[in-house]
Amino acid sequence: MTLRGIFYPYFVSSVMGLLLKISDVWKSFGNVVANEGVSMEVRSGEIVSLLGPNGAGKTTLVMQIYGELKPDKGKISLLGKSPTDSLVKRRMGVIPQECSPYSDLSVWDNVYYAGRLKGVKGHVLRTTAETLLQRLGLWEKRNSLADELSGGMRRKLLIGMALINQPDFVVLDEPTVGLDPSSRREVWDLLQELRKEGKGILLTTHYLDEAEKLSDRIYFLNRKVIYAGTPAEIKEKFSDWYEVVDYSTGKSIRVRGTR
Repeated sequence: MTLRGIFYPYFVSSVMGLLLKISDVWKSFGNVVANEGVSMEVRSGEIVSLLGPNGAGKTTLVMQIYGELKPDKGKISLLGKSPTDSLVKRRMGVIPQECSPYSDLSVWDNVYYAGRLKGVKGHVLRTTAETLLQRLGLWEKRNSLADELSGGMRRKLLIGMALINQPDFVVLDEPTVGLDPSSRREVWDLLQELRKEGKGILLTTHYLDEAEKLSDRIYFLNRKVIYAGTPAEIKEKFSDWYEVVDYSTGKSIRVRGTR
């Protein structure tokens, strides 16, 4: 079963083309500059990855995109409006990096009440919740408390909560951290399915393989955009760099080889 065709028409993407436009955004905390003149775009039907090391300003930028923080300078336009607009919030899905489901609610209730908060109701809500939980491998755990889940399963539950309203635009901040390889592939498949349905997706990650596998375009961020291009362009430019990833911890080491 797919996610296609089971949502209210209100939630089907009506915004074609440009979904997110960031123009010369600056953000500082005291004397520490987190984002320096960042500009980027995300369009319908594409996955854009924001790639960079810890401390590069990825999460700070993402928090400005979904309205948790305000830029010191520059402009962010999401679905043609401000990120804090109430309509925008109902048409986007967000998975922050530091976020947990409600531990004293069941898996089903977490997804169900997330949908109610976003305006999804009745048969559509129940059908959508069942489809998402099956797609994420959580259906058999639907009656378990979120607190009883493994870290990886809790992460997948958050993804289900973010997608329950079939958003036009999805922001995922390190969505596969802590997931085993099989679960990572399940999440990848789901994101690719959403792209086929015309959704715009912004993904932050420090996994080079994840960015290369999923992305239509990649932005390298280290406070400012260091380089932007397609996976093929990135691979050509940085072909002599390799990444060693420990999937049990999520840590990666970038090393330089020889041609």
